[in-house]
Amino acid sequence: MQITGPSPIYYLPENLWSLFSRPGREVTVRVLHIEGKLLYLELGGYRFQARLTGNLLPEEFRPGEVIRLKVVNTEGPIILQVLDHPKVRGTHHFLYLLVSNKRKMQTEEGSKSKEWVLFRELLKGFQGSSEASERRLPQNLEDLLGKEIKFVEFYVEDDRLFIPFVLRDEKSWGYLEIAPTLEGAERVKIFILTLFLQYLGYLKAVFSYTENDLEVDLLFAEPNTYRLAKEYLQELRSELSFSGKFAKITLEQRTLTPGHIFEIRG
Repeated sequence: MQITGPSPIYYLPENLWSLFSRPGREVTVRVLHIEGKLLYLELGGYRFQARLTGNLLPEEFRPGEVIRLKVVNTEGPIILQVLDHPKVRGTHHFLYLLVSNKRKMQTEEGSKSKEWVLFRELLKGFQGSSEASERRLPQNLEDLLGKEIKFVEFYVEDDRLFIPFVLRDEKSWGYLEIAPTLEGAERVKIFILTLFLQYLGYLKAVFSYTENDLEVDLLFAEPNTYRLAKEYLQELRSELSFSGKFAKITLEQRTLTPGHIFEIRG
């Protein structure tokens, strides 16, 4: 007699939590197979399960097909709406994700929010310093980083000043670069701020000014962080535009290798 053991349970992997934490976000997943009321799904190489609800039937799905889902609820169970499926009629068809540790998921999202607030406050602090001090280094970097800073040093390389620092979580760090002023240049760089945050990843901000405007170029290595910045772009532009200068902000998402920070600077 052959006994078939229970199928493995694929809870939502930690690496996918950020994708399913914001209502309204749409994702595309692949169906691996169907077992009763459970769909075995795959996204980015990660497997997880979702439970069919309401009028959804297992025979409406087939292994190998790609389906589009929309996050409609993250409080309590994570609920996904099935979109544009040829066999599913109507709009009120939902899946429940199987999540083993929702509290940890909420903690991670809270940490991302805290890091974004820190990054935003840093941008505001350096922006204010650039306008108030007219190209000069802030007298006290700790005043800009506040209580989040644990260690800071100063290094001079040729005509550039580097200020590396570590944050109190001991997993996040960064450095501030003061570039030399080029006389006669239409666009003058003031500060270059580079951060490596535990949850938001690599972030870089280049502050420059022209005759009338302040320009801030923001670079993100993590696609999710880049999308977060796009959502808050108008708010960020408003917060950085004061003292008679308009803040021109550009966003860029770029895949970076670990050796990027060691590249030779011209």
